[in-house]
Order: sequence, then structure tokens, then C-alpha cells
Amino acid sequence: MSARIDSIQQQLDKTGLFRDFDDVAKQQLAKVSRTQTFASGEVIYRIGDEATALYGVLDGAVKLLGEDRNGQYVLFGLTTPGRWFGDSSALDGEPRGQTVVAAGETRVMKLLRSDLLALLDHQPELYRHFVAVFCLRLRQAGKVLEDSAFLPVAVRLGKQLLRLHKVREQYGIKLTREELAASLGVSRQSIYRVLKNWEKEQWITVSYGDVRVTNPKAIEALLVE
Repeated sequence: MSARIDSIQQQLDKTGLFRDFDDVAKQQLAKVSRTQTFASGEVIYRIGDEATALYGVLDGAVKLLGEDRNGQYVLFGLTTPGRWFGDSSALDGEPRGQTVVAAGETRVMKLLRSDLLALLDHQPELYRHFVAVFCLRLRQAGKVLEDSAFLPVAVRLGKQLLRLHKVREQYGIKLTREELAASLGVSRQSIYRVLKNWEKEQWITVSYGDVRVTNPKAIEALLVE
């Protein structure tokens, strides 16, 4: 889902994390939530910060980033309208495990951890709705690990570019070679030759600070060979 979400109530009604809550519970959450707008590049929270809230993207997108021991950022992914971030640490109370940065002007729904836990303490049966969401994420993480172990770098790079392509085009999000490499857990040198070949074939364009897909069908064909 990447179309703009117009209201807090719609975010709660239409998207996975709270969609199956009963209407009364969703109305209670809507009452205590608020919207917040972040400028492009603005940090929403950093690794190690206290988890005081969870967020749903209403419009725009955010980059989810890790950080290595040398202070270099690792791109985990993009979160777009209808999706959530910060929910795991908001539930277990552990410090933030990622840094989150607005990719373009971004409007989010913010739900305080204290308000969510108050509802869950009153209705503990609601916890079960999170199980399917977190199980799905575990399966997706397992698939990423499987790809890392068995697929060539070129195939993994193609899958990542296509995965991010539509979102990036819609919101004008730039993605550097360094971010692409880091998102795959490889060095920039590991993808350099692949990018040069694809640029020569006019499948992509490479400019300072951005790699953009121009022929997604050609990359899709590569992935099914």
C-alpha cells in the first residue's frame, strides 16, 4: 500500500497492525493519537532512543536505517502510507533498534506507547492481533536471509531495486549506491560492475546521489531466467 492515507481513523481501519481490532478499541486509539509532519531528511528517532511511541505513515515515506561500528548507515527499507514503524520497541519497551528519517516531506500518525499499553492492559485479548503481523515479518526476514545465502548479488540487487522502484518514483526518493549496497549487506564495489553493465544497457541511470530504474521489465526478465 502506498496511496495517501487521509486520516488517523483510516490508518487504523485499513492497515494490518490494528485493522482487526474492534471498532470501539480503534476509536479509543484514534482519540489519543495525533498527526505530525516531518521535513525531508528530518530524523524521527535514532538508534538507542527511548521508545515512547509508534507511528503510521499517512503521506510520504521514511527510511529505516541501521548503523555500523564506523558510523555508516545501512538501509533496511522504506515505509510508505498505510504501514507502521516503531511498533516492536513500543510494545516491548526496548531502546530503538533503528534510525528513522523522513524521505521527503512526510506526515505520520503518532500513538504514544503509554496510551497503547493502557488499552492492552484493559483488553489483553487484543495482543493476539499482533501475532500474525510479527509472524509475517519473521517469515520475510527469513526469506531475506535465504536470498543472501543462495542468490547472486546481481539477482538480489535487481529484486531490491524493483521492490523500491514504485515507491521511489511516487515520492521522488533518492537512493545512493552506498545505500543500495548496504541494504544488501555487501560493499559498494560488489555492485559496481553490475550497475555499470545495467547502465550501459539503459536499464538504470546512475547519477550523483541516486540510482534510478528506467527499464523495470528488463530487470524483471533477468530475475526469472
